[in-house]
Amino acid sequence: MINLSEAYRQVNLTEEEKPLGGFDAFISEGARRISSLYPHRFILLSEAKKIDKLSLTYSLLNDEQFAQKILDIRQKVKLSTGKNRQKIVRHAFAIICEASFRSLNIRPYRVQICGALAMYYNFIIQMYTGEGKTITAGLTAILQAWQGKPCHVVTSNDYLALRDTQTLEPFYTLCGLSVGFIDGEMKKEERRFNYKKSIVYATSNEILADFLRDQMEENYRENFNDLLLQKLKKEEDNNSVLQGLYNIIIDEADTLLADEATTPLIISLPKENKPFMEAIVSMKNVAQRLVLKEHYNLNNKYNEVYLTSEGEMLIETLTKELSPLWTSKNRREYLVKQALIAREFYLKGVHYVIVDEKLIIVDEKTGRLMPNRSWGNGLHQAVESKEGIPLSKPTETHIKMSFQRFFRFYKNVSGMSGTLQKLESEFWYIYKLKIMKIPKRIANNYRILKEKIVENKAKKWLVVVEEIGKIHKNKQPILVGTRTVEDSENLSKELTLLSISHQVLNALYHQEEAGIIAQAGKVGMVTIATNMAGRGTDIKVQEDALALGGLHIIATERHDSERVDMQLFGRTARQGQVGTVQRIVSLEDDLLVNKSSKWLLKYFNNYLSSFFGKHLILFFYKRIQQKSDKRASHIRKEILNNDFSAMSMLSFSKNKY
Repeated sequence: MINLSEAYRQVNLTEEEKPLGGFDAFISEGARRISSLYPHRFILLSEAKKIDKLSLTYSLLNDEQFAQKILDIRQKVKLSTGKNRQKIVRHAFAIICEASFRSLNIRPYRVQICGALAMYYNFIIQMYTGEGKTITAGLTAILQAWQGKPCHVVTSNDYLALRDTQTLEPFYTLCGLSVGFIDGEMKKEERRFNYKKSIVYATSNEILADFLRDQMEENYRENFNDLLLQKLKKEEDNNSVLQGLYNIIIDEADTLLADEATTPLIISLPKENKPFMEAIVSMKNVAQRLVLKEHYNLNNKYNEVYLTSEGEMLIETLTKELSPLWTSKNRREYLVKQALIAREFYLKGVHYVIVDEKLIIVDEKTGRLMPNRSWGNGLHQAVESKEGIPLSKPTETHIKMSFQRFFRFYKNVSGMSGTLQKLESEFWYIYKLKIMKIPKRIANNYRILKEKIVENKAKKWLVVVEEIGKIHKNKQPILVGTRTVEDSENLSKELTLLSISHQVLNALYHQEEAGIIAQAGKVGMVTIATNMAGRGTDIKVQEDALALGGLHIIATERHDSERVDMQLFGRTARQGQVGTVQRIVSLEDDLLVNKSSKWLLKYFNNYLSSFFGKHLILFFYKRIQQKSDKRASHIRKEILNNDFSAMSMLSFSKNKY
């Protein structure tokens, strides 16, 4: 009999283990590919079937017998090693499944048990939307917590952390475990109290921020990187908020382990800098005198500004009477470029919003507000100056770390998502994690309608409004996906003029997210949402709405990654329900404009009405997304390697962070 524990449990990376390079990386990738041929999923599905049957035998126990059985198995799990672990794991999962039924009236399906097993053995699972990832994570979290170390479950936002904590608390309590959650409003002592729970729900931002704040409180005498390892090897530290990094289950793993993994979380403090603040005001005035094409040119692909010789001369002339800060040619040109970048590339309603005269950054990937984030090197103040709002004080970075690096500290890493396409190689290279696709319990039943492609954005929005009006007449619920806050607000205005009742879910209305999503599946409801707003919350479609065709998705723009498109599509037709998806795009959409030449766009425009032209555009779209995914993956790998190179130099020079 195959020993599943020995076959699947993997030793994850520590900070000292640098990613392989060159020929070693080639051999490692080859080993992954060969290993993928092994029937992991078949074996775990077979094991899940046995666990499902075994769980029914525990239903014969009365409450007192059941409670005693949980204590017995929990003790065995904590003491189990090597050869007897598989049998203990089977019985443990079986009684956990019965506990789920007794506490929540939910008996896990075999695909959920299979997913929980895979995560226990440190796989990242691709589990389709609506298949019950919340319960699946709960099964794994209990077994990991039974081994004596806390388990952190990472959610997309504070609302989901609280929701899952409250929903699953009876389940965890029956299994003899405590559960807590962390949100942005909690004080230090409350955070420490919750981190001492057996299972903790929180966002990745909150956990990493607490980890970094713990480091800041240490009085370092050695290199920061060396002490990180010492910190992780310690047992519980009463002075620390976090109680160690042992087990972590990451929901929406594609976002956190890939898309946002290289973005550093920075702990910084405001710093008085009067000359700099005065320079910000001056650089706005100077930048206003510069004319596009005459004094500067733009690179829209990389958001860069290039000054012409005329522009450099004008800047020198305009800054002669200013403070000594402007004497240096490089410094004055850099400051003016920041003002131009703020003016040309950073758009209100796309990259940021203004709330109570404060600039708040919007995450372009999720459409969520990031109130504690700021752009560096004067860019944040340049945008504030452009908007005419009070300037925030520049900040001084005290400590920072990328999520990519942080997740590698955990002893056991696992996760789940409905969209993990084309990430197998990257997850193996960076985290030494494998991806397993969990089969659908019920096949998806949505229809993707023929894509509509129009010449420009103006016409696209006319077609979108027309599509909404046509579908809304039949009272079929509609979810419209937009890329930016600005697009969602403009579309809302158009629908208001047509007296079409609707609701908007974007960064400005994030606090109402749960209520908006709860209404989205009702008959006659129209919901406009940015990107992944509402992700992680089920849209429950009314029976009457299913009879009308289910939830109708309208995607108004393709994204750089096809995975983001699929995340939107996955909001409909859950659990085998019916639903439809309609893409409406234009030749002026950012993806096409930024990734192709003018002559190619002109060619597409000329042949847009032909059968061959439309299919060529669709092929080109797919190629752009594939290349974009590949390039993004390559950049993430390079950033990790560069991080290690920088660490080596710091270690050599004995410098501190």
